[in-house]
Amino acid sequence: MIDTGPMTALVALSTLCTVLYIGLGFLSHPGRAAAVWSGALSGVMISAYSWVAANQLDSHPLRGAASGFMFSTVALVWVGLRMRRNAERTFGRLAALVVVAAPVALALTATADFYLTVLRLVIVIAAVFAVLTVAELVRLGPLRRDEILPLALVSAAFVAFAAANVGFEIARLVGGGAAPDADRFSLVRDISALGALLYVVSATVTLLLLTRDRERVREGGTDVGSPFARVATDRLRRAAAADDRWWALLVVLLDDPAALREASSSLAFASVRARFADVVQSALPAEADVDLHDGTAITVLIPRPEGAVRQILANLLEQVALTDADLDVRLSASVGWAGVDAVGYDLDALVAEATDAAALAQERGGDRWFRVTVG
Repeated sequence: MIDTGPMTALVALSTLCTVLYIGLGFLSHPGRAAAVWSGALSGVMISAYSWVAANQLDSHPLRGAASGFMFSTVALVWVGLRMRRNAERTFGRLAALVVVAAPVALALTATADFYLTVLRLVIVIAAVFAVLTVAELVRLGPLRRDEILPLALVSAAFVAFAAANVGFEIARLVGGGAAPDADRFSLVRDISALGALLYVVSATVTLLLLTRDRERVREGGTDVGSPFARVATDRLRRAAAADDRWWALLVVLLDDPAALREASSSLAFASVRARFADVVQSALPAEADVDLHDGTAITVLIPRPEGAVRQILANLLEQVALTDADLDVRLSASVGWAGVDAVGYDLDALVAEATDAAALAQERGGDRWFRVTVG
């Protein structure tokens, strides 16, 4: 008879979370990070099924392998976060080693007297990756505070769980090293299942929100598959063929978004972003192509000569400054301007140069624009 306790609940929820993430996250926004996160959630799901099967078969090696695989998936979550921010080193091989070594070690020692020590060592190693996960989440900044909160909290709870296991192991060894009885082992498994249940749900929420977040990475570049990228690339291709140099790429950044986020609630900040996007769009000519991202960074491709672009930017900055945001902080924007006469017709190059120019405008105090010049 199948146990209807935490293990079965974990099977159901891990299956649901995996299907939801792959369907709403990976398939609609494919990428390296999304693929790794899909693998992590799938690993939890497979471990849950294996755990239930091990209980029915009373197979200690299978139960140990399932436990090791489940705990080691924390490493994949961390690797995915590094991939998302395009870190120079993702440590994918290290995570793969942990994912393979942990279940093998626990399967081989499942019937040994020191199995509990090995299990707790695996938990501690997984907790190290949980700490690194929290560090990666913090790097996302206050603008992602709501998105990162579920995974950050459950990762911190996992670290506390690992610390408690270390304390119990020390007490056990000091007390003579006696292994816990079957009832206590069953309680430990139930607690682990409940913890895994909380982790997979919290991780799914955070990872799905991060995957569906379309904000451009500040290093430059653009989403090749986005409608804006397709339209802009086609326009620039035709402009290059006609030697039409009256095209400019603008990157408009909301100044001090972190300060605005800290000074407001989630709902208020969402309202600020919506008003900022509306004001910017209203200041642009109808033929401009606009990519709104998350409302704090806006990319614009515009067919205008230099003088007309200057007038548009002056009006845009003025309109942003006059926006009523219902906050004590005055809104302003910084704009990077890259023309095809200075950069060429490659969309990625234009976006990268304009993004750097916008960042330079912010460094100089904001509420201004900075133009990329030849040479």
